[in-house]
Parts: sequence; C-alpha cells; structure tokens
Amino acid sequence: MYLQLRLDAIKERLDDINESLASETKSSVGDKYETGRAMLHLEKEKQMTQLAVLKDHKQNLSNVKTDLTFSEVEQGALVMTNHECFYIAISAGKLLIEGKEFFAITLASPIGKQLFQKKAGDAFIFRGKEYYIDNVI
Repeated sequence: MYLQLRLDAIKERLDDINESLASETKSSVGDKYETGRAMLHLEKEKQMTQLAVLKDHKQNLSNVKTDLTFSEVEQGALVMTNHECFYIAISAGKLLIEGKEFFAITLASPIGKQLFQKKAGDAFIFRGKEYYIDNVI
C-alpha cells in the first residue's frame, strides 16, 4: 500500500510535468522559456529516478517471504528489541503493523548490518545505545 501510494503520486507528478512541457509555448523572452523547460526536464529526471527506486523496492518487497518464521535476523524478519521494533525488508520508515510501530529497514542500513544474523537474546551497541533482541519472528 505504502509503495503503491508513492508510485501513484510520482506517476501523477510525471503526467503533470509532461503536460506542462507539451503546453509550454515559446515566449518572447527566449531565455525564460528555455529556463522553464530546463527546470521541468530536471524535475522529470528527479521523478524518474524516484520511480526507478520505488519499482526496485516493490520488486525487493515481492521477494520477501512472509510465510516463514525466523530464528535469526534476515530479510523478511520482524525484530523486537528493548528500544524499537524492526521489519527487515525495504527502507520505508515507520510503519504500523497490527497496532505496533515498526521501522522498515534494509539489511544494508547501519542498524540492519548490526542486526543481521542475530538471534533472540543477543545484544549489540548502536549509536551509543545497548540493544537487546527480545524476539525474531
């Protein structure tokens, strides 16, 4: 749902940009016209980059096995610690899962690297805080 909403917003923005590019007419002040078109092209490139990242996230998320129970932290695991809870999948920020807050992170993130292959009962220090893993699901 999160990714689809983001994808839809970017596609809508790209449609707006394409519409603006098609409807923009050359004004009597050529530099202003060229600057406006250049800015629209830059914005379009930015949106295309974000679209590619989101499509990659969507593909990665579709590869996550949600029907497994994990004994150690790996892709797809839910991890409960004494500070925060994490969903190891894609970088999506704070999520609400069954009424509980989780941070959606990747294994490539700094804390994801610390969590990788840890089990319930393991501990680690991240940014000066000691974390204890209560449960890995």
